[in-house]
Amino acid sequence: MADRMTRADLERSLIALGSTLEYPPAPPIAPAVTARLLAERAGARRPAFPGLALWPRRRVLLLAVAGVLLLAGTAVAARLAIGAIEIRLIPTPTAPSPTAVESGPALGERVTLEQARARVAFPLVLPAGLGPPAEVHVAESAFSARVVVLVWRADPSHPGIEGTPWSTILMELPGSTEPLAYKDILAETGLRAVRVGNHDAFWVSGPHQLTLITPSGEERFTVTGNVLLWEQDGTTLRLETALPKAQAIALAETIG
Repeated sequence: MADRMTRADLERSLIALGSTLEYPPAPPIAPAVTARLLAERAGARRPAFPGLALWPRRRVLLLAVAGVLLLAGTAVAARLAIGAIEIRLIPTPTAPSPTAVESGPALGERVTLEQARARVAFPLVLPAGLGPPAEVHVAESAFSARVVVLVWRADPSHPGIEGTPWSTILMELPGSTEPLAYKDILAETGLRAVRVGNHDAFWVSGPHQLTLITPSGEERFTVTGNVLLWEQDGTTLRLETALPKAQAIALAETIG
């Protein structure tokens, strides 16, 4: 009797198949969607988003459907969401545009931790064991919201993120709301549904792009580290690190 294909064998086969397919280019739709959301928000016509409690089973289903769509060569990007961050699974790279690595002024206005807490309406949280952040930044986002970015420098137990002086970048946004940021993920980029404590989360491994929606338009960042996304107690959290998945989740579970 022939050997049965293991789950790992199936995954490798699907990834190999996806790399051989040719996809039509995906049209740029983010500017039009952002303009429509802003107009509807201003006119109070946009209904409230459903609570995050409805999402756990849907996220698992959407993740499976997204893989099927990518392997089928569809031009429609599958979408997943964690709080204020939306993940877009795209078949081809987005059109070239100016990018910035998450470092220095690109992170937003530099402030103190106390000033950052006073300028946002959501709970600001910190990981235990890392000590105080080296820098704290606040960036303006869409819908009169703000994003807080905290960074820690590399040390022997926390390696540096390629292309940055940081070992850890923690981005904090409001909880469930209209998307304030997008992650564009290619088929070959690792994307896994995981858990951070009692919270649903996504693990993204491999270079990709982060797009922050600002009052003046889109600001795109090149991401070189591994990323955990989850929502916790009214705050959307994005943890970027060079640590592997298990260690990154362990670090994330100290945040509170």
